[in-house]
Amino acid sequence: MKAIFAALTLLGALAITSSAQAQTPAAPAASGQTQLKTPTAIELPKDPVAAMYFSAFVPGFGQIYTGDYTRGLLFLGSVIGAFGAAYASYEPAQLHLADYDSIAFGGNGDGLLNTAETKNWEDHKFEDDAFDRLSTGRKVGVVTGAAVGAGLYIWNILDARTRAHNHNRQLAQRRISIGLQAGRDRAGVALGVNF
Repeated sequence: MKAIFAALTLLGALAITSSAQAQTPAAPAASGQTQLKTPTAIELPKDPVAAMYFSAFVPGFGQIYTGDYTRGLLFLGSVIGAFGAAYASYEPAQLHLADYDSIAFGGNGDGLLNTAETKNWEDHKFEDDAFDRLSTGRKVGVVTGAAVGAGLYIWNILDARTRAHNHNRQLAQRRISIGLQAGRDRAGVALGVNF
């Protein structure tokens, strides 16, 4: 839980820092001078394989790596929520030491644990029976939550790769521009390359 809190704190700090940098106004040009547009930050291409590994390690980190903070946080919350719902539905099926005293799980129901009941607990006996005793709704919740969580996890990894490719494509489009130029006595094509 501490690791998740630390990761979310780090993500929040990164989001605040990037939004503060994006809102910094440019200095106005002096009168009579032409101001050249220079990028305030150098944008680097993103490695799609690295984005996939980041998302496989922590869901949403691949999207955050490519600059899509909102999508990354949504994936992180969705995957955690789906697996959390599956665990919440499964939690009543977990047997504790006191449960092994009941007659349903091999005990004698006297309120005291004997060696046979303790041995059953150590051997994890009757755990499959405990799952079978869950209501149908809880069983559906376990299966659905786990399936949705696994699907979101896989989609998150594939989406991180797509986001990295899209980032690189947009970066290439901003570097190269083609336009038409027209004058009184001439017309032409202009090719602009930004570094």
